[in-house]
Formats: sequence, C-alpha cells, structure tokens
Amino acid sequence: MKKKKIIYIIGILIITGTLSAAFYVEHMYKANKSIDTKAESIQNGKVNLVIDTENKAVLPKNFRTTKDKINSEKAGDVNLAGMSDLNISGSGALSEKGLAMIKEKIGSKSIIDVDLRQEDHGFVNGMGISWFGDNDQANKGISRDQIIADEKNKLNGISKDKHVAFDKLPKGKSINTISEINNPESVQTEEELAKSLGMSYLRITVTDHEKPLDDQVDLFVGSVKNLQQDTWLHFHCRGGAGRTTTFMAMYDMMHNAKNVSFEDIMKRQTLIGGSDLLKGEDQDESQDRSNFMEEFYNYCKDDKDEFQTSWSEWIKSNKK
Repeated sequence: MKKKKIIYIIGILIITGTLSAAFYVEHMYKANKSIDTKAESIQNGKVNLVIDTENKAVLPKNFRTTKDKINSEKAGDVNLAGMSDLNISGSGALSEKGLAMIKEKIGSKSIIDVDLRQEDHGFVNGMGISWFGDNDQANKGISRDQIIADEKNKLNGISKDKHVAFDKLPKGKSINTISEINNPESVQTEEELAKSLGMSYLRITVTDHEKPLDDQVDLFVGSVKNLQQDTWLHFHCRGGAGRTTTFMAMYDMMHNAKNVSFEDIMKRQTLIGGSDLLKGEDQDESQDRSNFMEEFYNYCKDDKDEFQTSWSEWIKSNKK
C-alpha cells in the first residue's frame, strides 16, 4: 500500500514538473516571439526604396572639411585651436563617382569611410539607394549585425532578380527621374564600394534625428582612438547634417576637449557647414542629442588613459 502511494506521489510530481516546464517553455516562446514580432514590425513598416544620389562626378551634398577656411568675421571669438589638424570631412549620401571625388579632394592619405547610416542602403550602377522608412528610421530598434545582414540580403535580391523599381519621395527627398532599372551592371554594399576605391570602411549604425546608442559610441571610440596621424576620416549620413555633425564634433572633442570649450567646439562645426545641434528645438530627440553631446564632451575632457576607459564604463561610473 505504501509502495503504491509513493509511486502515485512520484507520478504527480513528474506530471507537475512537466507541466511547469511546458508552461515555462511556452512563456519564453511567447516572450521571444513578442520581441521578434516587435523587431519585425519595425523592420517591415512602410519602407520606400529610393534613389538618394545620381552617379555624378561631383562632391556629395553638404561636403566640408575641418581644413576649410573660416571667415574671421563669422568666427568672431570662437576658439579654432586644433580644428585644422583633425583630418576629417563630412557629407551627405554618396555615389560611386562622388566617393571617388572625395578621394581625389583629400589626396594621398589613408582614408576611412565612416558610414553613420542605420537605414539599409547600397549602390546600383554607382547610384546611392536606400530603403527609406517613416522619418528615415526604418531600422530603429534593430541591432547593427541584423542591419548589415538584412541590407546585404536586400542587395543580393536586386542582383538575383536583375530588376529594381524605385519609389518616389516628395521633391528634394529623393531622385525621381528614374523609376526602374533592368539588368543592373553593378550592385554593391558601401563596404564593397569603399574597398574597391582603396579605402577602409567603418559602419556605425545611428538612428536619424537621434543620439547614438552607447554600444555604437563604444565602437566608434575604440575604432579611432589609435589611428595613425595621417589617417583621414570621412563621415557621412543621408543628408550630411545631424548625424555627420554629431560625429565630427565627437572626434573634435576627443582631440581638443581639454583646450577648447564645449560651446566653441559645437559652434565651429556649424561654421564649416554642420548643423546647429544646440538650437533647442521643442523636440525630445533634439534635447536628448544635445545632452548627449555635452556628456560626451565631459567624457573626453575627463579622459586620463587615452580612451582605454570606454564611454559605457565612464557613463556607469558617473551615474553611480
């Protein structure tokens, strides 16, 4: 009798454990599915495949360098110390011939193409194309690795189908003179294009109109902190405004924060054609980015180990 009772109890425990495990597995599946669905919904929102730039032998939109001559009257009392030594430039979206023009303009230096675009993009017959979502934020919430893989798949799809049809954005937001291409001669990722021109490539995925995420800041700082002195960095996003100005100012801060004020570093970026990131628009994202810029300046000014302490480590330490 006792034996039967023990067997019965063991059976109940096994069933209960199995049900609990099944419940746990189902719960985790639903949770993961919810996360995946959220990512998928962001990725698969309304997205337009558009032409950003025609393949013309001209410098890209909003091209500028930190060696550009600055009008002394406009500069006023802004401290320009160290700016012309930075070896950096910025612009909007590229084309094959446009990137070649940048290389020609910079001259015989080792060039790194710093691609700040989070949105999927690439090149068809040398033209710059991209998948444009609402507010140019199609990939918001998607990891860098996922973005790079998805972008490559999309471009491979164009190569395989041998056909591409383009959408149109309001005037000025895309090139609307070409509606489709059959049998494209070339389809490339930006990394492939940059390397074909003898440049190095660095992808930092940043949501348009927003501050960069901490992991991307860490990637950037870690990638540029030990560059050879004659290395040139060309930063670009889609328009050459917000994201490009952000990272040009960040690089300026890494080199000059100990000698130049935060306000002057931000002002001198606008003097060469960058955006005024401190203009204080009534937008949370604008204020968020402004706050980030000031924090990053303090990180650079506080640096005591040539940026061996990462941005993320510094932020955690200062929050404590």
